[in-house]
Amino acid sequence: MPSNSLLHFLTKIIKFAGFKVTNYHFITENELLIELENQATLSTCPHCHKTTDKVHQSHRYRIRDIPWSSWDIFLSVDRRQFRCQKCHQVFSEELNFVKKRRTYTKRLAEKVLKEVLETDVVNTGIRNRLSPAEIETILKEAEADLLNEKPTNLKKLGIDEITHLKGGKNYAAVLVDLVQRKPIALLEKRNKSVIAQYLLGLGSEILNQIEEVSIDLWIPYKSVIEELMPQSQVVADRFHVMKQINDELDRRRKTEKRQAEKLKNKSDREPKLAEIKNSKYPLLKQREKLNKQEKEKLEEVKKVAPDLIDAYYQKEKLRDIFESPITGDEAFWHLVEWTASSYQYFPASCQTIKRWIDEILAYFDNRTTQGAVEGINQKIKLIKRRAYGLTNFDNFRRRVLLNWAFC
Repeated sequence: MPSNSLLHFLTKIIKFAGFKVTNYHFITENELLIELENQATLSTCPHCHKTTDKVHQSHRYRIRDIPWSSWDIFLSVDRRQFRCQKCHQVFSEELNFVKKRRTYTKRLAEKVLKEVLETDVVNTGIRNRLSPAEIETILKEAEADLLNEKPTNLKKLGIDEITHLKGGKNYAAVLVDLVQRKPIALLEKRNKSVIAQYLLGLGSEILNQIEEVSIDLWIPYKSVIEELMPQSQVVADRFHVMKQINDELDRRRKTEKRQAEKLKNKSDREPKLAEIKNSKYPLLKQREKLNKQEKEKLEEVKKVAPDLIDAYYQKEKLRDIFESPITGDEAFWHLVEWTASSYQYFPASCQTIKRWIDEILAYFDNRTTQGAVEGINQKIKLIKRRAYGLTNFDNFRRRVLLNWAFC
């Protein structure tokens, strides 16, 4: 029989309030079974809520706990059944460290949950001797415990999308609290009806406190905000505006290249192609971040395609406007001048800026962007890679949101 001091030491390690260790056994070389006993003499009847000390019978309940060093730990709990002296119902006492009908402790579930969010179900199961079905159950229970609460103090909302499957298919909508920099929802589709359904589920109290909503340049996002949150200011994300400018600049580069390839005279064609080759990233890069080789490449492009370099500097002028410490009123006139001088290079983007001018100018009020959203999207992609892909959307959403629940 172990000494009292050793049992007391094991009780301190187990650290379950009201329970003490009464014995232990080595099942195998790396498996330890620890026997526990509840020190409380009374239990509350779940039917009539009266306390009783009438023990009907007891039985041993074996559960897994977190490992100690190289030992797997099992707990054998002397779980008692009581008979209520008032309503005469028989009930089992509650164990606050394990959920009903589970064969593992809450702290083991938490350990497994953190591991599976960093790796994948199969390997986590092997390390913790749990089946994939048990791990999926842990994930679902964590979702029920941690993800059902509505966001509080939501002032700035960001809406963007991410592809759920490879190849740009199945766009999912990501809704982010821009102040707390964490996702609050991942919706299977990005269409207006799905987003509206989620927002309506938040309730008018939460919707009415949202002051700004940052979006990319997509009309359905704008219309659902105007319908459900008319008091909120829609803010066009400056980075999406610049992305459209960059995309149009790159199309001009491709056009120049195709035109050079069509030149029949080899002495004209080869030098021009050589100068345009490898110019994509220097053209898309910010002016102050260009290295020596990239600056030289732009000088080479200028010799054969001066309009392309003019477009590059117009692109940089627009970025300077966004980064200038100016008000929305001042920005308006800067943008008017920019569109007038840049229309020949960026006709599609200039039209977009005109259509979204109010939302673009709103950026200059509080400088709200989707920078946090883009960072979250990158982490979501990492989560998918760690899990070797998640084709089931519910599992995908659960993994994503639980990652931030444990941040």
